Amino acid sequence: MGNIWVMGKKEFASYFASPIAYVAIAVFLVVVGLKFFIVDTFFKTGEASLRSFFELVPAFFVFYLPAIAMRLVSEEKRLGTFELLATLPVSDAEIVLGKFTGALGFLKITLLLTLVYPLMLGLLGAPDWGAIIGGYIGLLLIGSAFLAIGLMASTWTRSQIVAYILGAVLSSLFFFIDRILAAFFEEAKKVAEYFSFSSHFSNFTRGVIDTRDLVFFVSMIALCLVVATFSLNRRRWN
Repeated sequence: MGNIWVMGKKEFASYFASPIAYVAIAVFLVVVGLKFFIVDTFFKTGEASLRSFFELVPAFFVFYLPAIAMRLVSEEKRLGTFELLATLPVSDAEIVLGKFTGALGFLKITLLLTLVYPLMLGLLGAPDWGAIIGGYIGLLLIGSAFLAIGLMASTWTRSQIVAYILGAVLSSLFFFIDRILAAFFEEAKKVAEYFSFSSHFSNFTRGVIDTRDLVFFVSMIALCLVVATFSLNRRRWN
C-alpha cells in the first residue's frame, strides 16, 4: 500500500505541475455551468433540480476523462522513463493502482468544485438531496470506470493521441451501447442495458443505490485495471 500511495501522490501532483490541469478543470466547469444554468433548466424554469447536470456530466466525461488518463503510462513509455520505473522495487499492479489513484484524485477535485451547484440550489429552492447525493456517488463510479478504461488504453501504446482515441472510443461504446444496439437489434436491448454505463448510472440520479449497479461499476474498474496490469506484465514475457 505504501508504494501505491507514494506513486498516487506523485501522479496527482504531476497533473498540477503544469497549467493543463487548471485549464481542463476550468473548461469543464464553464461548459457544465453554462449548459446547466443558461441553456437548460434553471433560469428558464426555476426548477431546483440537478437532473440536467447529471445528464450532461457523464456524456462530457466520455471525452474528458480519457484525456486525463491518456498520459498515465504512454508518456512514460515515450520518454523512456517507464523502464527506469520498472527497475524500482514496485510491482506492475502497484504501478497501475498508483497511477489510477492519482487520476482518481484529479476526478475527485473536479467533482468537489461542482458542489457549488447543489449549494446554490439549496439556497434558492428545495432540491431532492437524496437524488443529488446518489447522483454524485454515480458520477464518482462512472468517472472511475472511464479513468480505468483510459489507463488500460494508455498501457497499450506509446502515443498519447492513440491512447486517447482508444480510451474515448471504448468509453463511448460502453456509455451508448444500449442506444446503439437498440436502434438496430431490438432483441438485444436487455443485454445492451446490462453493459451500458448510462443505464446503471441512471438509477443513482433517482437516489436509488442498488448493489447491482455498485457491483457492475466496481467489476468494470477491476477488470480494466487487471487488463492494464497484464499489459504491463507482457514486457517480462517478450
